Amino acid sequence: MRKFSRFTGIILIVMMAMGLAATVASAETWEFGTSGKGKNPFTPRGYLVDTEKGQHWLSSPFNNSGPVVKYTGVENGVDYLEAKKSDGSNYTFYAMTDRNPWPESSSRIGYGKKFLFAYKNGYRIANFNDYVQTPATRGDKVDPSGEGTCWVFKIEGFELEPGCRYEFGFLRGMQANNGITLILAEDEKGNNIGYIQETNKGLTSAEKSKYMKEKDQEYKFISSWHKKADGEGYTVNKVPMRFTVQTYADLTLWKDEADKVQNFLNSVTNKDLKEGKYKRSNIKELKEVLSQYNKKAHNTVRLELQPSAKSMMKSMINDIERLLKNAQSDKPEPADITKLKEKLKEARELYAKAHANVGLDQGQYGRIEVENLDEEIKRAEEMDQYTPQNEINDEVKALEDAMIEVKASKVQKEQKVFYDKVTGIYVITPVDSLPENAKLFVRRMGQETVDYKSMEKNLSDKETEAIFYRIHFYQDDRKIQPSETVEVQMPIDDNISQKSSTVYSVGKKGSLNKINSVKSNGMQFFKRKTLSALVLAGSTATEAEKSEARGQRMQAMMAQKKDKDAQNKLNQLEKAKKKKEEYKDPLNKMLKRNMNTATFSNDVEKETSPVYLILAAVLLALIAISRGIRALILQRREKWGK
Repeated sequence: MRKFSRFTGIILIVMMAMGLAATVASAETWEFGTSGKGKNPFTPRGYLVDTEKGQHWLSSPFNNSGPVVKYTGVENGVDYLEAKKSDGSNYTFYAMTDRNPWPESSSRIGYGKKFLFAYKNGYRIANFNDYVQTPATRGDKVDPSGEGTCWVFKIEGFELEPGCRYEFGFLRGMQANNGITLILAEDEKGNNIGYIQETNKGLTSAEKSKYMKEKDQEYKFISSWHKKADGEGYTVNKVPMRFTVQTYADLTLWKDEADKVQNFLNSVTNKDLKEGKYKRSNIKELKEVLSQYNKKAHNTVRLELQPSAKSMMKSMINDIERLLKNAQSDKPEPADITKLKEKLKEARELYAKAHANVGLDQGQYGRIEVENLDEEIKRAEEMDQYTPQNEINDEVKALEDAMIEVKASKVQKEQKVFYDKVTGIYVITPVDSLPENAKLFVRRMGQETVDYKSMEKNLSDKETEAIFYRIHFYQDDRKIQPSETVEVQMPIDDNISQKSSTVYSVGKKGSLNKINSVKSNGMQFFKRKTLSALVLAGSTATEAEKSEARGQRMQAMMAQKKDKDAQNKLNQLEKAKKKKEEYKDPLNKMLKRNMNTATFSNDVEKETSPVYLILAAVLLALIAISRGIRALILQRREKWGK
């Protein structure tokens, strides 16, 4: 028998506290057992595997990554492996212990190789020890913890099969070079008092008998223990100590079928669909189910044991074969597209009329609604008599709704244009929706701000670029909102791909709500009832997209020089100012012009009141006139004096 040191007792108490047992260990430092003072228990630590992504422990309820094995009640380590490495070779495994397992010797009871075992799908692998190399060696460079406290049996040539669950463990007969075995010793009353340990005299006959009886039983980890109430012996809580890994199932059966279906889909042309060779709805359903089953195969089926995976694949193949047969053989019934043609003709006529008259003046149409109608027309143009009837009916309704929106967008009131020159943002409002002295304030939030970081967490993985704006109107020092819906026109930054750009409103804790918007000539257009925090986000633009964006800006600049009909924004602003010339009172006229100017982001420009400008101008004029009169008087005096 052996006796634990106080240091060992402290380590075991920590292990006990992390255990799942309902019993509670004593908080004091005490000795477990009565012999072998200073002899720590010999404990296996687990199994490692070399993978192509590094070295990992196999999954177990133990935390093996430190110098002391601890029972945590959660899985730690790699759960799944491919049956083979990418080059077709087998993995190398390692059985790890915290002390040197005694090598084969006639002077000892047994050696470590005999006391390793493995199971496949619940059945013992009889020849597992044939792959174990002996003797054990120091594992300083093998153990991922880097502690260098382990000894290791190397396991090579062991072949894994697809869709199988492997379990690895240790038997109780393993022995350390200091003579300690994994078998608990007992006193005459059956109380656990320590581990069996050989002395110079060897084991007692009772100890030898106990060892031989239990050496082939599976070793269990002691997660906690406590001393009995009568003070004699200890009660221990033991838990299974197995280390597992499962191989991904072989999906060849499904992959062959999926490739066949995909090859058929690749062969179907748009001409085939328009000519009615295949039913469009069948092709669409086949594509969708193939995509769903490919995801299912990767996310679910390959995690099953092979028999279960095979059953699931057969069911999927039966489904997809039925859909493939329908897609290849069924002829579609021509749909009634009479209403679609009529509505499409009406929509084209309205679009041509509205597109030529987009703007902010009374009688002109809203750009957002006109762009939406254009998108619906393009969708409708892709449909034909072989499109499912329900989709055609839906598109007729969509065209009707888009046309109603265009007609309703016709400007009924005079519009006021606000422009922020730093960000390039325009806000167009009905003239009477804001006080005459309202000012636009736009602030771009820096990436280092708390608000930006809070928002950034809610972007999708594909949204790698974002610009955060706060847009408000002010009357003097008071923040105000327009009384009617306003239109916002936001430039799309060169770094943001115009294909993916999206506008969001920002809520509490940086939450993002998508805003319906349209794009045209490098701008994002949308409408808002209230203005607040807004984000323009999207994927990073490619160099080709950036070049295209710069080309659009150049075209816009050229158009501004040539545009005689005030179609572009700068001319619209100038036109809006000219309308104010009808005011005869020059002071009132200047005040009116001033209302259409915006304050600017970050360093907001403070505008001088026109009243003071006029007073200063009058004062300067009076001074100039007085000096001129004085000069004339002096000239005459000099003349008369002569």
